[in-house]
Amino acid sequence: MTVPFSVKIVVRDRGPAVWKTARVDFFEGDDGTARQIGSYERNHSGWCAETFAPFMRDGRWFALYAPDYTATRIMELPSCKDLGGEAPLSHGFCPVDYYVPYDHPDVAAAGDAGRFGFVAGCIWGDDSSWKIQYLDLANASAGVVVRKEMFGYKAMPSKELRLKDCISLGGYSRQYPHARLTVSLPYDLSTGMLVDPFD
Repeated sequence: MTVPFSVKIVVRDRGPAVWKTARVDFFEGDDGTARQIGSYERNHSGWCAETFAPFMRDGRWFALYAPDYTATRIMELPSCKDLGGEAPLSHGFCPVDYYVPYDHPDVAAAGDAGRFGFVAGCIWGDDSSWKIQYLDLANASAGVVVRKEMFGYKAMPSKELRLKDCISLGGYSRQYPHARLTVSLPYDLSTGMLVDPFD
């Protein structure tokens, strides 16, 4: 399914020793006929495109987005109305990428299109790798997003990969709602034991 929405990013330089911010403009339509439908200010210039994730649910378009670099929120499209979501939290989980498999054929066949997603990012200050967490979007139309650390402290193999490339949903069904994650698991070769990331 072709996503009819896109973004353009204008980076704002705030001067020396200050983080750059960004204005993120939203467009509907393809490159030849795209029209701007909205914009928002983001307080960090990184990962602006990756943290705009349109998805469809019950015939309506929404998007995950992060105007604050520590919070995931939900927008209605094409109105660009903010419906709700997480509040900014210093030292919170900083999203850098989203994946909502609303158009995955197995997920759609199970009736779960747009009901869940994934987020990659890190707790503020722990940006050595991107960790994967689950997003409950069952009440997205009411502006509710519930982030769950249900996989434990699992990191993507590389910060160069996109989140969707680390998640496989082949064979997903209501009876077997399984996902396969490609993650980094460090082992101590002297003992054969998995290394505790907090040691």
